Amino acid sequence: MGYRKISLLLCFFFFVIGCKKKDCEEVIDQVYVYPVEAARGKSSEERTEMFKIPEQTLHCLSTNALIKSCISYPEMRLMWTMADLQGGFDKVYAMCNGFDELLGRGDKVQKLIYLYKQLDFNRDWQTYTDLENGMYIDNIVRHELIIAQYEILNDLTSREKIELFQLVLDNQKKKYELAHQYWGIAGMMTTCAILSRIMYIDKYQPLIEEYNNNENMLINVAYILILDSDTVDKVMSLSEGYLKILKSK
Repeated sequence: MGYRKISLLLCFFFFVIGCKKKDCEEVIDQVYVYPVEAARGKSSEERTEMFKIPEQTLHCLSTNALIKSCISYPEMRLMWTMADLQGGFDKVYAMCNGFDELLGRGDKVQKLIYLYKQLDFNRDWQTYTDLENGMYIDNIVRHELIIAQYEILNDLTSREKIELFQLVLDNQKKKYELAHQYWGIAGMMTTCAILSRIMYIDKYQPLIEEYNNNENMLINVAYILILDSDTVDKVMSLSEGYLKILKSK
């Protein structure tokens, strides 16, 4: 290939790169506003299309704004309509183009942990209505359901893993204390999933043995579904032991 052709290709390459950079001269740090009102009365298929984030906006959203846009996706509520939360997430993932963009971001883990740390598990729950508490719990579960995905957990650095594991275990304990009043088993499924999936990824032998011999633990890890309180107790017990191992490395 002659020098002229190489030069032309290089010029074209840098032109394309320049265009991409120019496309996002300004990072959008605001949550995407979905056309909820305009979608009222539309079919499910029409709503799905209307709720697609425009490509130009999607790629220019800051990662924080993108996460919040995924959390506030109008059909995120459908995560509760499947037999298990993993199936619910998969259903919503197929509808919302924000998730595919998020999982491709290099800073997704750091931003997810940062936003998760802002959630208040120590709020005075009694000062709020049942509806307000339910909406707040749902918001927390949405954050945790995203974090519980293998595409997130597999990208944790050692430092991030320790930080996240400690944070989630502490939050799980807070949920456990208020299980009867507010959280129930359903509200603890995502914290248990994050903890057990990290141990599963790391091949923590006590967890692996439970996974292989206890169907309820397998269901917890694979499907983010808890069928009895014993699974919650077991996950918390195993997590206490594994956290000590993580910190000793």
